Amino acid sequence: MPHPSSFRAALAGLLTLGATASLVCTGLVPPAAATPAEDPDPLVVHIDTISPELPRKGDVSITGTVTNVSDDTFTRVNLHAFSSQDPLLDATALRASAALDPSVDVGPRVTVPGTFDTVDELAPGETASFSDSVPVELLGIPDQEGVYWIGIHALGDGAVPRDTVADGRARTFIPRRPSGDGVQEASVILSVRSRVWYDEDGRISGGERWLRRLEEGGSLDGVLDMADSADGTPYSWLVDPAVLVALVRLAHGNPARSIGPDTTVPGQEPTPTETPTDAPATEGTQAPGSLTPPPSTESHEGEGSSDVDEAVSAAAGAWIQRFVTLAGDQPVLTLPFGDLDVSAAVRNDPTRFTEAMARSAQVMSDLGLPTRPTVAPTDDLLSPEAIAATPDDALVLIGDNAFALPPEAPTSVVRMLGHDVVVTSTGAEAGGPGPTAATDPLALRQRLLSEAALRLRDDNTAPLVVTLPTVWRGEDAATFFQRLDRPWLDVVPVEAVAARTPVGVPASRLLYSDTDRDAELDAASFAAATRATAASTLLEQVLTLQTTIEQQVRDEVLVSLSEQHRERPRLAIRAAGRVEQALQDDLGRISIEAPTAVTLSSDSGPFGATLVNGLDQPVTVQVRTTTDGELSVTGDGERRLGPRARSVLRYKATSSQAGVHSVRLVVTSVDGTPLGSSDVLPIRAARVSALIWIVMALGALVLFGMIGYRLPGQIRQRRAELAAAEQAEAAAPADTTTPTDLPADLPADPAPGRA
Repeated sequence: MPHPSSFRAALAGLLTLGATASLVCTGLVPPAAATPAEDPDPLVVHIDTISPELPRKGDVSITGTVTNVSDDTFTRVNLHAFSSQDPLLDATALRASAALDPSVDVGPRVTVPGTFDTVDELAPGETASFSDSVPVELLGIPDQEGVYWIGIHALGDGAVPRDTVADGRARTFIPRRPSGDGVQEASVILSVRSRVWYDEDGRISGGERWLRRLEEGGSLDGVLDMADSADGTPYSWLVDPAVLVALVRLAHGNPARSIGPDTTVPGQEPTPTETPTDAPATEGTQAPGSLTPPPSTESHEGEGSSDVDEAVSAAAGAWIQRFVTLAGDQPVLTLPFGDLDVSAAVRNDPTRFTEAMARSAQVMSDLGLPTRPTVAPTDDLLSPEAIAATPDDALVLIGDNAFALPPEAPTSVVRMLGHDVVVTSTGAEAGGPGPTAATDPLALRQRLLSEAALRLRDDNTAPLVVTLPTVWRGEDAATFFQRLDRPWLDVVPVEAVAARTPVGVPASRLLYSDTDRDAELDAASFAAATRATAASTLLEQVLTLQTTIEQQVRDEVLVSLSEQHRERPRLAIRAAGRVEQALQDDLGRISIEAPTAVTLSSDSGPFGATLVNGLDQPVTVQVRTTTDGELSVTGDGERRLGPRARSVLRYKATSSQAGVHSVRLVVTSVDGTPLGSSDVLPIRAARVSALIWIVMALGALVLFGMIGYRLPGQIRQRRAELAAAEQAEAAAPADTTTPTDLPADLPADPAPGRA
């Protein structure tokens, strides 16, 4: 049995090959013309407006621009309309035609005077506008229903003299107006989904990129312009709430990740004299009325205010207000937060699927918008396990390319794996042919009309459901809905389609191969996210006041699990790792400082250590002590520290063994989870043992014994010496010496009274 992925590829190849062969046989594609052009055209042609369908009678109008991208000046540049002469009759042929190289000749150009415009001179880098109006009968198109090529060729005199080869071209599809009273239904879904990156400090990354998306002509600005231009034509929104949160944060000055108290918790409200310095990261998910951007003079810690910051803040705030106004009247199809890779999540960590769905619902509720949970993968493929795991109230959108053969469902809704699934048209979503960008709004509109016309021609009235891309090229997104209102086309909301009766389809019809599984985010991505959220949970446990740090980090890691990271998953893994490291750094700022060494003077004694809170919020922790088993330590337990505070811990150590013992002090949460900081303290046990006391006592006895033994003899000897001295003094003769007996050489004392 062939491999499913090989089968899908082979099937697509056969269909395309067959369609191409059909085109060659009908003369639309010359066999020798399939070689791509080696050199780019010197003139770039863009079609701005075109008649949406070929009328039975009248003119076909085409307007646009031509730009000289060469280094040569072009003169007398003629802009001729061209069209094919044979119709494309089914979606397969249309798909094959869209893939043709732009240099392939698909039909003759109209050269009748008065049917083409001329630009007299076009200097290098210069752009000029053109306008053509061609009678439908001059296009040579037969009165046969189907889809035809139509476009513009630019021919001028430049460095190479004018010849029959076009110097520039643009082309698209145009359907012949269907006959009869039949009506084809279609649903248009406008998408708001984009990669969201966070810096290591929790700020939204890439301010300049966001500004480009929000400015005139950007993708985010374009999708709102498109909605504005609907002018009553129904459409549906498909939104990743992570993008909305990012824009609201940007509108509020892009605050960093905060461990400040949650001021919505009773008892933690700021007093009137307090000015919060850190706004919670979920600040943006509030009622629409509170989404006003902060003053442009506001500055943020670690980041000075700049023109880009102010421009992004203003543009993001205006976009959110505008989106809320446009989306307020109809349910918004809401993707799992972060555009989660649902197939990968169900396989690796199903709790992330539940978490992402709940977070999206919370964001939309805070914004005051009606919502319906939706699973709609960007590649239109969803694993069977993911379909089965999707909640019953959620809408599932997958493409017709998810099946071996597109299911024949007259309502475009199938029932499989216990869930209703809406099947979208991947052909219409693919857009138009080159050289114009496939996602050009006009190219998308013409592809949608062409697909719808072919369904109506084949009596396949299944609604055409189209999820439009998110990357818009050019500044004319507002043209998409212009003239989309056709008598034979009824545009309805996708909710109306989803409510219709499904057709049962066996799960075996669904193609989800090993190659598709290999494309999913792997277990490493979910492991990195788990480590980051575990660190945020630990930090929340340590902080004395209740905060929103866990929610902030969940937002950050959910966007790292986006399906849009499939091509470069390691970047997302590193992003989750940066979040984890930042939280570990915060936890490490609660540290323990122990003395260099301690010596006990007895069998027990006190010692101290200092607990330091380096955070700007109060924390509640404890310090766990471990020893080598020959020393026991008792003392301080749970301790609460204020912001930037230090506290001395008192312990008592007891030893039964002399020597040096190691005591490890580890800062932990109240439930004993280490925070990262620790210190090792050597304690010398100088305890005097019983033997030493005995030896000291014996020494004292010997000392005092010797004193007692020798002291009486010394006393008797001293007394004898004193007695002998007294006897000798008594036996000595009396002293009769007078002053006159003094030696002759000494002078006599002077007489009294003389000087």
